[in-house]
Amino acid sequence: MYPVMVVDNFFKDVDKIISLSKKLKYNSATETANWPGIRTESLHLNHYDLFHNIILKILNYYHPNAHIKYSDSLVCFSKLKYGDKGKTRFHYDEGTDIAAVIYLSEGDIKTGTTIFNKNKKKQIIVGNEFNSMVAYDANKYHGFTSLKPLREKERLTLNVFINNIEVNYE
Repeated sequence: MYPVMVVDNFFKDVDKIISLSKKLKYNSATETANWPGIRTESLHLNHYDLFHNIILKILNYYHPNAHIKYSDSLVCFSKLKYGDKGKTRFHYDEGTDIAAVIYLSEGDIKTGTTIFNKNKKKQIIVGNEFNSMVAYDANKYHGFTSLKPLREKERLTLNVFINNIEVNYE
């Protein structure tokens, strides 16, 4: 089980990341997907170096000075606004080891991420702090805290799903 981790100032040049987010195509969820809003394809398809660097940076917070491998992972931009709905607001990311959200728009505690304990009681609420990242065990019940404050704006994030993690300290 991975602990919740919050990192401020995740990107050195966050404006470059936001600029990229504006150039990509966004899609709605398919009928079998659960997520609200719109998302891009995973960055590994057309921006592999950025994709790889984001995942390694997150994994190095958990496993510093280790040789790390991963596979079957995704990093995609996501836009949410007031009124967006998925099948369920709170969920588990089954089949994923670590999930992370990197906040790329201004927000506050109300537009952040809520993480629950095993009894589905609110355990941690992480605020949507611009250019910060929250990572957590993807098998913990979680979801966006609220979209109500987003009546006039949208919530831009990078959503990260890391799978099949192998750590070697040799």
